[in-house]
Amino acid sequence: MGRRKAAVGMLLCFLILGMGIARAEGFTIEVLSVSPTAVNARRVYIYHTHTYEAYEMDKDNAYKPTEAYRTADENCNVVRIGEEVARYLRSAGVYVYHDTTAYEMPRLSTAYSRSLEGIRKAAQEGYDLYIDLHRDSYSQGNGPNTVSVEGTAAARLLILIGQGTGTGFDERPDWEKNYVAAQYICDALNQRTEGLCRDVALKSGRYNQQAAVPSMLIEVGNNKNTLPEALAAAEPLARAICQYFDRAEEP
Repeated sequence: MGRRKAAVGMLLCFLILGMGIARAEGFTIEVLSVSPTAVNARRVYIYHTHTYEAYEMDKDNAYKPTEAYRTADENCNVVRIGEEVARYLRSAGVYVYHDTTAYEMPRLSTAYSRSLEGIRKAAQEGYDLYIDLHRDSYSQGNGPNTVSVEGTAAARLLILIGQGTGTGFDERPDWEKNYVAAQYICDALNQRTEGLCRDVALKSGRYNQQAAVPSMLIEVGNNKNTLPEALAAAEPLARAICQYFDRAEEP
């Protein structure tokens, strides 16, 4: 019974996202915040292993780079995108913990060892979805940089799942379960706007996905996208996550 009530809450996602208010049959529902202990509230953990990844600067979104396409300015790097996704999810009644720790400091090459501690702690608390949100690197072979979402240019997304088949991995991810979740979210994105999400990528690494299920790495655009283009992908992503949760509630 409790899960069915949660499903009803998730179905409001399509009315609430982007507004924070839903009106239907004489009722007005306003979602102001969601307690981490709220009964049946879905829980999402968002973090950023490569915290300083940033986008192509434009006149309205200039930043001080730490190096090319990277900045500690959270208004311009992937932390900003994570907060936008979190905002939309919260407006839909989802509890989100957005971890803004700068895991790539002091050395980028060891960032995953530090973010692993973060996701392990989150796994002890228990979440329904774990997302390591990144920005991709531009490649001409990846197709167009943007697609139109209701008339707005939005950066394309990529969901990456690690199989843990590389050398030296004793603990492997439950990648099949992670893949099922990733494929559903990818399909939901493309059902709304064809080409918004590239095919789910299966890689030999782990990307800390051995620490929790379901977990995934999501790339929102690349370094040749602008910040507004990346932000335009946040609401579709949040909506697709809500659809994934709705599916999980079905009998």
